[in-house]
Amino acid sequence: MINEIIEKTASIRHEHPSDYKDKDGYLVCHKCHKRKEMDIEYPKGSKKYKRVFITCDCDKEEQLRLKQQKAKQQHEQMLQKLYAQGLTDEAYRKNTFEIDDNRNEEITRLCKQYVKNFDKLKKEGYGIIFYGDTGGGKSFYSCCIANALIHKGVRVLVSRLSDLVKNRTSGKQDSPVNVKNFDLIVLDDIGAENYTPTAYNIIDDIYRSNIPLIVTTNLAPSMMKKPKTIEQKRIYDRVIERCCITAKVDVRKTRLDMSRKNREQAMAIMGLT
Repeated sequence: MINEIIEKTASIRHEHPSDYKDKDGYLVCHKCHKRKEMDIEYPKGSKKYKRVFITCDCDKEEQLRLKQQKAKQQHEQMLQKLYAQGLTDEAYRKNTFEIDDNRNEEITRLCKQYVKNFDKLKKEGYGIIFYGDTGGGKSFYSCCIANALIHKGVRVLVSRLSDLVKNRTSGKQDSPVNVKNFDLIVLDDIGAENYTPTAYNIIDDIYRSNIPLIVTTNLAPSMMKKPKTIEQKRIYDRVIERCCITAKVDVRKTRLDMSRKNREQAMAIMGLT
């Protein structure tokens, strides 16, 4: 045990040029004026003593700073890796809760609660369907969730189903995307593509792997329950089962809010506020 202490203290020794010796010959920190050395009995029971290095208050603060700096660097490296793997579109990365104007409080609260409880929801494979007309913010809210979870170290893939189909069938990719490598899949604009056996296989891989799925679509869940083709039925059945949480994003409310904001800005320009 004593040998381990000696080796450890030697490895963390940090001596500044301005440190000095006190009257008893111990090294003292030039900042906090605390001893940076102590004597321990070595070998134990011999009544012989060996002088070893100890950490003063300044060194503790510096070690904490370096530890925090290293943790921050590791976190940044982790984020870069997660973004490179699953969220390559810069437009998707910009959609975060920080820029949410909270115009739809219920949807914002739903999204934040999903992030907060993701570990439990992941175990059950529960996801969300964001539906509504174009321009309501479906992609925005789904990406808010994705970005928040990525910052917590969750592996998230955000893509269009059509892009995943191209990736799997092109044969040009050195490393095709494997949906099974992710903790959450976000598929943007489901229903805008022609479904193929490959599209079904991708959805089926997600389904069988019990990976939570978030989709955005112009189709209401009631419409998804009335598919026009067998391919749609096979895909929509799995999407509806996994995406048990449904959220309608009201585009009319979004446009009314934007219209009101534009009016206020125009009136301000004319000095009529």
